[in-house]
Amino acid sequence: MFSTAPLGTWVRLLSENRGVSRPYWGKMAIILMVSALTTPLRLVERVCYGHRVAKTPIDKPPLIILGYGRSGTTHLHNLLAHDPNHGSVTTFQALAPTFSLIGRGWLKRLLAKNVPSKRPMDNVAVSLDLPQEEEIAFANTTHLSYLHHLSFPKQTKAYFEKYVMMRGLTDEELTAWDRVCLDTVCKATLHANGRRIVLKNPINLARIPHLLRLFPKAKFIHIMRNPYVVYPSIMRMYRALLPSYQLDTFAWEEMENLFERNYVLMMQQYMQDRVLLPKENFAEVRFEALEQDPISELERLYTELALPDWERAKKPIEDYLQTLSGYRKNRHQLDSSIIERVNQKWRFAVDAWNYQPPDASG
Repeated sequence: MFSTAPLGTWVRLLSENRGVSRPYWGKMAIILMVSALTTPLRLVERVCYGHRVAKTPIDKPPLIILGYGRSGTTHLHNLLAHDPNHGSVTTFQALAPTFSLIGRGWLKRLLAKNVPSKRPMDNVAVSLDLPQEEEIAFANTTHLSYLHHLSFPKQTKAYFEKYVMMRGLTDEELTAWDRVCLDTVCKATLHANGRRIVLKNPINLARIPHLLRLFPKAKFIHIMRNPYVVYPSIMRMYRALLPSYQLDTFAWEEMENLFERNYVLMMQQYMQDRVLLPKENFAEVRFEALEQDPISELERLYTELALPDWERAKKPIEDYLQTLSGYRKNRHQLDSSIIERVNQKWRFAVDAWNYQPPDASG
C-alpha cells in the first residue's frame, strides 16, 4: 500500500531501520521498483499542478472525524461523504497522492483491477472512489507517518511517539508534516471542485492542537464505541494486516501490549485536548446509536455543527444506507480474559462513557 511513496522516503526508512532481513528482500525489491518507476509521474504532476495545488484555497474548513481505530470512523466517513456538499481524500488519492491529478483517468483504471473488493480485516467494501484515511496519503508522500510501523513493527513505539503524539519532532520535521497535511487537503479540495473535505484518520485523536493550528475553523465529530468491542476488533485488524506489510520480525505479545498502551495514551490525550475545541464546532456520537438510527443521529450532528443543507444530504445518504442491507459485521469472541484486560487497561474510558460488556446476544 505504500509502494508509491517517493524513493527518497524509502531510502530514509531503510536507513533508519538498517535495511531489512533476508526473508523480506523480495518484497522490498518490488516496493523499490514501483517507487522508482513512478518517479516520472511525480515530477510531471509537480510541474503541471504544483503551483495550482499550492494556490488552492480551503474556503470551507474541513469536517474532521475523530475516533480510535475500529470505533466506526469508516462508517461515519462513508455516510458524510455521500452529502453532495462534501468531498474526501479517496482511496485512489491516498494510494497515489503525488500523482493523482495526472493519473485520475488511466492510472485509476489500472489500479482498480488490483484493488480487493473488501478490506482484509472486515467485510467493508473497497473502491478507489470511496473515502479513505488521509494518513495513507501521508505515508505515500513522506516518512513522517505512523503508518510506516506496519512495515517496520519494531519501530511501533518510536513512530507512535513522534507521529501520533507529535513529540520529539524537529522544527524542520514539523514544518514538513504541516506541508504534507495542507497539500493533501488542498489536492483533495481541487479534486472535489472546492467542496468541504471530510477527513477521517484515527491518528488525529491525539493531534487536536496541530489540526486547530492548521484549520482553526474546522468542525470535529468524535465517534466512540464500546471498548469491550474495540479491543478484540483492533487486535484482529493487526493480525490481518501486519503479515502483508511487515519488513521485519516481531513478537505478537509485545505488539499487543503496545496497542493496549496506544489506546490509553491517545484517548487520554483526546480527553485532555477536547476542551480546546469550540463548542459550536464539536459534537460526539456513539457508534451504537449511529448504527441503530443513522438518520436521526446525523440530523442531530448537522444541527449541532450548523452544517448546511441537511435535506439535500438526507436522500443520497438514505440511498447509500440501502446498499448496506446485506452487510454483516465481524463477530468477536468476547471471553473473560478480554473483559479482564479491558477492565485493567481501559477502565477509564469504560467509566467515562458508561459502557458495559455486551451480553451474548449483543
